[in-house]
Amino acid sequence: MSDRTLVKVFSDGDFIGFKTFSRKWKSSPRFLVSRHELDVLERENSVISKDINSFAVLRRNTADGTLSVEFSWLRRRSHDLFGRSEAVTLPYDKLAEFIYASTQEDGPKTWSTLSLERTAEPEIIFNDTAGLRKCLENRIVRKKLSHALRDCFCGYERVILYNDFVPYSFFFRTFISGELYISGGLIFHNCGDMSKAYYSIHT
Repeated sequence: MSDRTLVKVFSDGDFIGFKTFSRKWKSSPRFLVSRHELDVLERENSVISKDINSFAVLRRNTADGTLSVEFSWLRRRSHDLFGRSEAVTLPYDKLAEFIYASTQEDGPKTWSTLSLERTAEPEIIFNDTAGLRKCLENRIVRKKLSHALRDCFCGYERVILYNDFVPYSFFFRTFISGELYISGGLIFHNCGDMSKAYYSIHT
C-alpha cells in the first residue's frame, strides 16, 4: 500500500504554510515557513525553520529536483516536549513555481500535491542489545517498537539507539550525511497497561 502523503501549501503574507494529510496521522498542525527562509533555501539548499515549539528541516536535492521536508510536530506538557516526526518529499520546481506565483496580485493562494514515494530507509543500530532483547521477548512491545522505528525516524540515514533508564525505552542519536543531527529519547509510555502503551519521541 502506498504511504504517500497529501501536502497542502498556502500563501499567508510573508509566510508559506504547510499541512499534511496521511492515513496514519490524519491532518497535521499548520507549519509556517518564512519567505526569507525559502530564499535562503534557494541559495544554500538547506534550512531549519521553527514554528512555536515545532520545527522543520528543508533540504533541496538539485540532482533529482526534489525537496525533502522533515517535520517535528512538538507540544509542551509541563516541562517536557512530546510529539511526532513526519517526512515528505516534494517536487521542488513545482513548489517554487507556486511560491513565486503566489506573490502576484492574481496569483494562486493554495497548491496541493502528493508526496513522492520514499525509497531509502534509515540504518537502525542498537547499541543497547540487552534492551532490544527485552523488547523482543514481549509480543506487544515488539510490535509497538517495530511501528515506532518505522514511523519516527523517516528521513535519517542512520539511527543509533542506546540504553535508557525507562523500561523498554532508548536514548537515540540520528545522523545525516555522517553528521549528528538530533538526539533524544524513544520513550515507552503506560508500561503498566499494555493496551494503552505507546512510544513517542522526546527531544
